[in-house]
Amino acid sequence: MDSVTTPNTCPSVPTDWVRPETCVALDAFFQGFGFEAAEDLAALAAWALEGVTASNVKPQAAVALARARMETWLTRVLDMDVVGEGRLLTRGRAAFVLSDGARFGASVLTRDAVPRELYRALRAAVPVPTPAQVATQMPEQQLVLWPLGERLRRWLRAGQPDMSVSR
Repeated sequence: MDSVTTPNTCPSVPTDWVRPETCVALDAFFQGFGFEAAEDLAALAAWALEGVTASNVKPQAAVALARARMETWLTRVLDMDVVGEGRLLTRGRAAFVLSDGARFGASVLTRDAVPRELYRALRAAVPVPTPAQVATQMPEQQLVLWPLGERLRRWLRAGQPDMSVSR
């Protein structure tokens, strides 16, 4: 009888080291930063799960560990405090992708020294946060039904300082 072999759905990390679904989740997370090479994805998975028994980690917990590692790295490199739940990671991911940080490989995240070129590019590419929405009341607008009469009124009062009619 022939044995059927199933292809490894996650070529970046050996399946005996990490659960396949955990591997897929970590690969998807790091692919969001632009990493595509299997060696880079394997190194980043090992970096994210460093110090943890990887065979027992569920996908959600592995991605949470990877997010925490990335937020720590982004805080150090961008010199930004955590500005809210997920905001630093969102802005940092945008800056990383815009500056093409993945071309430096996984070693840019796993070692302490960041290349000067990437450091400058990341800082320049950080998107500006949008201002918080504040509820305000729109001032009442006055409708002028007879524009000629409004001009005449202004002409007759030309010597007096003009005031806005809005309230």
